Amino acid sequence: MSEKFIPEHIDPFRYAEQSLRLSGAVKIADMHRLSTTIGSTNDDTVAVDLEFGVDEQGMTFLKGHLKTQLTLECQRCMEPFVYEIISNFVLGIVSTLDEANALPEHYEPALAKDGSLALRELIEDEIILNLPIIPRHEPEDCKVKLPLADVEWESEKRESPFHVLQSLKDKQK
Repeated sequence: MSEKFIPEHIDPFRYAEQSLRLSGAVKIADMHRLSTTIGSTNDDTVAVDLEFGVDEQGMTFLKGHLKTQLTLECQRCMEPFVYEIISNFVLGIVSTLDEANALPEHYEPALAKDGSLALRELIEDEIILNLPIIPRHEPEDCKVKLPLADVEWESEKRESPFHVLQSLKDKQK
């Protein structure tokens, strides 16, 4: 069965008026900013569910859910590893920066240029925001072992380095 792909551009205001939903996929290879920062993209896709609507205040919104697995390069051992991203987001669709500044705080702004919203760019932005700052395996899965990673620290109580100050304080009394 072939996957249904999300359109690249849509009219978010029309979709919101009709309370439409979109479900499908986006190819990671088509996301140019993302594909340059990650490893192999072959046929990798992002599963996306989008719901458009208008809230009680008349704000046009987009609720989204995305799920994907990316191959990143561990910065400790330089080996590839699979990183899963599952993200939910709520965006307020606006046409101007003034509208973006007036959005309620539970919405992140999404700017619709000339009545059109670039869905692929929006999904790419969400994935980039969910990437780790420093991609790396979990310490137990990494080929590079960190110094002292396996050494358990002694739990004995050590004398405070400030005990000398306490003795001086006691002498003054």
